[in-house]
Amino acid sequence: MPNMPIEQDYAESVCEIKTMDNLLMAIGKVKEVTDKYVKLYSKKKELRIMNFGEALKVNIFNTKLGFKVIVGNVYTSTRGELSMINISVLTDKERRNFFRVDMDLDAKVIYRKRGPSKEADVKVLDMSLSGLRFKSELEFAQGSIVSLVLKLTPNGRGIGKEFTFPCEIVRIIPNEDENMFQYGCRYTGDNADSSDALCSFLFKKQRESLNNQRN
Repeated sequence: MPNMPIEQDYAESVCEIKTMDNLLMAIGKVKEVTDKYVKLYSKKKELRIMNFGEALKVNIFNTKLGFKVIVGNVYTSTRGELSMINISVLTDKERRNFFRVDMDLDAKVIYRKRGPSKEADVKVLDMSLSGLRFKSELEFAQGSIVSLVLKLTPNGRGIGKEFTFPCEIVRIIPNEDENMFQYGCRYTGDNADSSDALCSFLFKKQRESLNNQRN
């Protein structure tokens, strides 16, 4: 049986395509995994044409299989597809190195402590493809399951659409304001529409951040 660099079930998983210096180049999806190459694609054909042999790092996110970070060399490159060879899987520490975008976004948290579900206003402080950080007046225990409702405008136009992200609170972060609590969460759901919207939204925010740094 061929030795696959990563499981074939990672096909259709969202991924970040980066330089070896961690500069984000595009967000796409895994199209195909074989024992010789991994193929990525972009529905919107937003990939940059890259040179044969160029080294890349790819962060792959899948809520069931977990994170993978792979490195390899460009074999074929078009605006819509990219294939990589010489694939290596990086360490657990590097696997968690997803880009995180700072923000100040109003949202709602849906939670249940006793009785029916309740909701409250919260502030999202940063987001990535793997999780988010928010602050709230409410106190939650580590391991609590909540849902964050965010209004996203992935294409930068219109009033936005609400998306719900089920999350697990994995850490409680000290906050300067004693009346507020900060929480780090990881996503637990696997909704394709929400994932695609989040990718587009974060990529747009990343571009805005890069433009602000240049100006």
